[in-house]
Amino acid sequence: MSDKSIVLAQIGCGYWGPNVLRNFSAQPSCRVKYVVEINPERQAYVRTNFPQSEVVSSLETVLRDPEVEAAVIATPASSHYDFAKQTLEAGKHTFVEKPLATSTEEADQLVRLAAERNKILMAGHTFLYNAAVRYARELLATEQLGELYYIYSQRLNLGQVRSDVNAWWNLAPHDVSILLYLMNDELPVSVTAQGVSYIQPGIEDVVFATLKWANGVIGHIHVSWLDPGKIRKMTLVGSRKMVVYDDVSDDKIAIFDKGVDRVPKIGERMDYDDPHKFQLVHRTGDILLPKINFQEPLKTEASHFLECLRSGNPPLTGPKHARDVVAVLEATQRALTSGQPVNL
Repeated sequence: MSDKSIVLAQIGCGYWGPNVLRNFSAQPSCRVKYVVEINPERQAYVRTNFPQSEVVSSLETVLRDPEVEAAVIATPASSHYDFAKQTLEAGKHTFVEKPLATSTEEADQLVRLAAERNKILMAGHTFLYNAAVRYARELLATEQLGELYYIYSQRLNLGQVRSDVNAWWNLAPHDVSILLYLMNDELPVSVTAQGVSYIQPGIEDVVFATLKWANGVIGHIHVSWLDPGKIRKMTLVGSRKMVVYDDVSDDKIAIFDKGVDRVPKIGERMDYDDPHKFQLVHRTGDILLPKINFQEPLKTEASHFLECLRSGNPPLTGPKHARDVVAVLEATQRALTSGQPVNL
């Protein structure tokens, strides 16, 4: 694809859609020709704030327009598969907000369809385009934390309560995506989960999930839309250092030179085969708050999608990553429902 202006259509402009539309509309050499929306209030919003885009109520208008090269899907999760299937079948490159689908079977079908049609398929896992998350991965890749022991995350808020999906499917795609990214896109070997439905029967408001990798690393995810404060935090604990990524703080990354070391007992025979000849020593060093060159992740994500269309290169959050996130979400939902561990 050349450097000419890329013509897009966006499907949906509800809760998150305006942010997506704002960022794609601001991209150079890009035109959002259509916005597909059936809600009259949202239609009026688009006409007022994005007059350069034509509001239509039928997806068929987009599918039949050969000028539209790609579709951006920003609708509720339950509709992602149906819309993405239609846009891919119509020969459109497709960007889908998280998650790609609500089952691994559906995700696999979309992945196959994109490959058959030779079209770019990308999921909107925005946090992989966050400079702080990328910084944390670089710390792991360069072994500055030493051996990684475990990771835990909290995504909490007294926020929007959904009726179509539970807190796990609504909030956890972000954390699962980040964890897979930090773990070099390796799937965990097993998951366990517990959750409770307080507001609506059968729709969990709070979920605690634990992911275990083959190398022994444990990842714990706590999500809730009933907590009193907004928390978006992830902690990485290593043998040498620890890192806290706090998305709502001005200091996105904090590196703690802390740990517990095993050292030989002074004055005794240094027998390294006998663990009892060691003592445990707490080590506390400096706290580093590195400067992060932060840009709105959604802007970076939109730019990346367009660059992939032009270059043909696979997206960072392309078919494999998007599919693996769905696989973990689905396995954890099974563990949540059954109360038993689920192997991936």
